[in-house]
Amino acid sequence: MLRRARQGDPEAFESLMQAVESLIWRVCWHYTGHRESASDCAQEAILKIWRSLGTFRFDCAFESWCYRIAANSALDFLRKEKRQEALPLEPLTDEGFDPPDPAPGTEEQILKKEEQARLRAALAQLPEEQRDALVLTQLEGRSYEEAAEMLQVSEGTVKSRVNRARLRLRDLLAEGNESDSPEEIRGTSPRSGAGGRQRKKRREKNGEGGVDHG
Repeated sequence: MLRRARQGDPEAFESLMQAVESLIWRVCWHYTGHRESASDCAQEAILKIWRSLGTFRFDCAFESWCYRIAANSALDFLRKEKRQEALPLEPLTDEGFDPPDPAPGTEEQILKKEEQARLRAALAQLPEEQRDALVLTQLEGRSYEEAAEMLQVSEGTVKSRVNRARLRLRDLLAEGNESDSPEEIRGTSPRSGAGGRQRKKRREKNGEGGVDHG
């Protein structure tokens, strides 16, 4: 199928995309925080995948390759748009960084938007390897084993990168407001309900910590 798509077969490409299009959309949503923006970004990512198929060398999983293109497309989208709207706080929140849900037009809503914008900007500033590990395990709900396979590193490396990403986010947010700095990341992705509970169980099973082996 992949080889046929690389040869320009549109039907083969469409079949390939059916397996990864939800991942592409969710990655774009995690970065932009807006459904319309995520859809635009995902379309751009799919177009880039189509144009770049000839460069895929089969040295990693196709899903991993698509993830990287989607993440880069999302970051490019944010740089171009320079939006002030925020990445949703729910996936990256803890007891020290969890503002209320205000009514429209209130002062609390303005403050929430400002905090969301800082959070989105901080996520974009993380080193690529840390951001990937964080998005996959904490936002996508992938297990450390799944993330390690996608990123082609050990599970210990994924855990270490996630821990460093948490610390870096805390420092970045503390630069703007020392009282609002997350020490722990937990939350859900757009896939809620039973799926969210299953991912929570997987994260609990994975545990914390880890030593960087690569």
